[in-house]
Amino acid sequence: MIKKVLIAVLVLLNILCASTNCFAATTAGQEMRTQVLYLADIITNDNFMNDYITRAEFARMVVKASKFKDSVSYYDATTAFSDVDNNNEFAPYIKLATKEGYISSYLGGLYKPLEYVTYKDLTRACLALLGYENSDFSGSQIAGRFELFCSLNINENIDKNINDFVTKKDCVNGIYNTLKTKTKGSNSVYGATVFKDLSVNNDGDLNATGLTKTKLEGPFILKRGEAFNLAIPFDITTANIFINGTSQTLEQTMRELNNTGYLVYYYNKTTKTIYVYKEGTTLESSTLVKKGYVNHIYYSASDTITPTRVQIDLAYYTLSGSDVKFAFSYAGTIHVGDQIIFIYTKSENSSDEDSSGDGVVETIGTITNAYIYNLNY
Repeated sequence: MIKKVLIAVLVLLNILCASTNCFAATTAGQEMRTQVLYLADIITNDNFMNDYITRAEFARMVVKASKFKDSVSYYDATTAFSDVDNNNEFAPYIKLATKEGYISSYLGGLYKPLEYVTYKDLTRACLALLGYENSDFSGSQIAGRFELFCSLNINENIDKNINDFVTKKDCVNGIYNTLKTKTKGSNSVYGATVFKDLSVNNDGDLNATGLTKTKLEGPFILKRGEAFNLAIPFDITTANIFINGTSQTLEQTMRELNNTGYLVYYYNKTTKTIYVYKEGTTLESSTLVKKGYVNHIYYSASDTITPTRVQIDLAYYTLSGSDVKFAFSYAGTIHVGDQIIFIYTKSENSSDEDSSGDGVVETIGTITNAYIYNLNY
């Protein structure tokens, strides 16, 4: 009888040992994965990626990847852990992460913030983000979680055993893979439910274009004769440049500048990408640039202080944002008769009641930025 029990134990150990490591590779490059998490503010930099990560640092990463990412209160950082000071920068994240079950604590009221994170900790956190709980696993919680973790391919690009310490890069891969995985019991990709500007492309990898544009600086106007390289805070020769949504070389960009006299641009320092816009309608871009004369500025009957729509070169545009509306107001810088450069998004079959009494009018688009045309060449 004892012999049979020992054999059964050995068989079980062999099964567990054989299943403590699973590895799957993906086509998405590590740099891209890291950039996605940086743009989403899940990590703050891409330094020391091969270093082990502490439980304190991991708490921030997990919470920033959760639905509570915008709910962290620095004024309520009190924790129940004797080894976590309330003034610790990670205290509010530790409090949230343990409360929601993303990370487990230790007996005796300890969190052990400086200890390193293990692969089983990462497994627990990623599955918890997807909505899985203890009750979803029968028998060994660790083995059950790890089996599901691998079957969902959240293990992509992580080559570790279950009890190994994990690096910051391992955590980036685990959370990246979690973001592109469907939540428990649904067909919704987790990342798209937490980050409105995140989606999954046809290759099954994350499309962070929306996140990229939330980090843009601009718009700025580049005039003919100005040095583009002095206006950009990184090496322009290594930049990715898009003109009206289409990839272009630096030489082509300068040629366009010489032809048109000015260009509007935005840039992203993280991705070293420059988005340039010139006059003209294009299918590749929803951001459009135009130059024209202001014919009329319209106000609503209920608010004679804030303008709602303008007529430029006999075409109608609505106004978006308080800054733009102020620019066209009585106290602003743009008035009827001024020639301006403006940035707008095209409307689809939009119409509005003309307060001048001309009835319903078609609006071309919505103006998001506007400038007096005072370029000197």
